[in-house]
Amino acid sequence: MPIIGIIASGISGNLFSVAGGNEVKTVGGFRYHIFTGNGNLIVTGSGNIDITSIGGGGAGGQNNGAGGGAGELDINTTFSATSNTYAIVVGAGGAQVTGATRNSGGTSTFNSTTVTSLGGGGGGTGGNETGLTGGSGGGGREGAAAGGASGSNTFAGGAGIGGRNSGGGGGATAVGGASSTNLGGNGGQGYTLTTIDSNLTAANFTSLTGMTIICSGGGGACELGTAGGTGGTGGGNGGFGVGGQSGTAATSYGSGGGGGAAGSPGYGGAGKDGLVIVRYAV
Repeated sequence: MPIIGIIASGISGNLFSVAGGNEVKTVGGFRYHIFTGNGNLIVTGSGNIDITSIGGGGAGGQNNGAGGGAGELDINTTFSATSNTYAIVVGAGGAQVTGATRNSGGTSTFNSTTVTSLGGGGGGTGGNETGLTGGSGGGGREGAAAGGASGSNTFAGGAGIGGRNSGGGGGATAVGGASSTNLGGNGGQGYTLTTIDSNLTAANFTSLTGMTIICSGGGGACELGTAGGTGGTGGGNGGFGVGGQSGTAATSYGSGGGGGAAGSPGYGGAGKDGLVIVRYAV
């Protein structure tokens, strides 16, 4: 399932109550509602909230495929909430790639258009070698171009150069690495959770277990050389060689999957679902 969290802060004026979310907890003077799937934020009264939203990560490509790009990251968008039910959609990560289809991540939204976070671009795959533009772009397969970036905290993927090796997907803080004659391209690095908010740690929220960095790009595969590309922290790794090693799936929210190696099955690793968080002062 996709993941969305929303954070409300800086509340003034009328007292109000908020309900909804998969994990709700008060930490450090703020109340957090973290959505790990589609849902509703139900507000009674009025006040300002801050919304942090992440699109789903793109999948890596198949058959010496490129790495998937990270989802767009929108940080602490302030919204004046009133008594209403606000729909939250969490973008799904791109599904594992088993053929020529490039699978981008899904878009996450709050209140339809108030906040929109694009999913990451799918990595180039056998038969469709160019990486897709998304939030961050997917890498290019072999000699093909990478996908571009669109939105907040996004970067382009890395091109497939140097013969039969493929580029990495873009991350939230860095472009994806281009491949070389010996290596698949590394995925771009993601964004540290505690830079968004010092309270966003696994010690405080079970939803964040095992994560310190989100929205990383996946690594590209390497057919002729020494190693597949490494994903940014939480992104999937690219496969190596001609034995059909599949790329690994992303493990942190909004991160891209790794490209699968040449040969059968050589599947592309899945991207990770998005996330939305809401915070408000208590």
